[in-house]
Amino acid sequence: MAMRFPALLPLILAALQPAAVSTAPPPPCPWEMNKVKDIVEVNCTGRDLGAVPAGLPEDTGILLLNANRLPSVSTAAFQPLPALQDLDLSDNGLRAVHAEAPLPSLKELLLSRNALEALPALRGLPALSRLALAHNKLHALAPAAFRAVPQLQDLDLRGNALRTLPEDAFAGLRALKDLDLSDNALEELPAGLLRDLEKLETLWLSGNRLRALPSGFFPEGHLFAYVFLTDNPWHCDCSLVYLRSWILSNEGSVYEPERGLGKTKVELAPQKVLCHSPSEHQHKPIIRFKPNCSHVADAEEYEYPDVEWSTENPLMTSLP
Repeated sequence: MAMRFPALLPLILAALQPAAVSTAPPPPCPWEMNKVKDIVEVNCTGRDLGAVPAGLPEDTGILLLNANRLPSVSTAAFQPLPALQDLDLSDNGLRAVHAEAPLPSLKELLLSRNALEALPALRGLPALSRLALAHNKLHALAPAAFRAVPQLQDLDLRGNALRTLPEDAFAGLRALKDLDLSDNALEELPAGLLRDLEKLETLWLSGNRLRALPSGFFPEGHLFAYVFLTDNPWHCDCSLVYLRSWILSNEGSVYEPERGLGKTKVELAPQKVLCHSPSEHQHKPIIRFKPNCSHVADAEEYEYPDVEWSTENPLMTSLP
């Protein structure tokens, strides 16, 4: 027995040594499997980050980087994430987005509530289906501004400083379903603005400075699910005959929005699209405005029924 003890000594000493401490850095942000999309979701929300963190899981599918302090960002920072589908960069104070590297898998890009004064370059994002640019500082859009993202289905430009748009601003967006131009400073819109938007279902024009819409603005025979026209200074004279006629023919598509946290309640309300001027028609529903125009034969004789839509309107729903 005495002869075996020296042979056991190294084993005893090794057992008494403290356990080795891993030198691998902890993950920069928590992650979990997204239960809806069944992909890895990394949550870096509100972590006071000034740059895109390194060491993110290579299989990241959803990356939440909102509510940080990123002054600018480059798509090259996301090249190590080949499976990235959804990227949230909202609420960062972003002034620039540099598209130096392609992100072929990216489907959703959220850039709302930043300080962008120009539309980011969208080349290298061929799969993009949702782009949110609400509440930035965009003053203008270039012709065919979204030609590089033909798969786009949802485009949110709400709350910018757009005053007018080129006729082909949305050229090539044949898959677009939801276009939000509300709460801008739009004073007029070109007649062919919606020409390529064959699948458009929802159009937001509320909260602008529109006085009229050009004849033929809504594509002939196109059926909309929701159109929002309220809170514009509509001028009820002969120039508004086209819009009045369209509302009367599509009253089941004209809604009023009530935005809240996370949801928007909408109410069927063709009677709430109101004349702002001249004074004799102010605050009157456009559909009850009787234009006295020599070239209009059908408008004077139509009497819109007196119905209180707003009291118990069954056609009320919520949008995400």
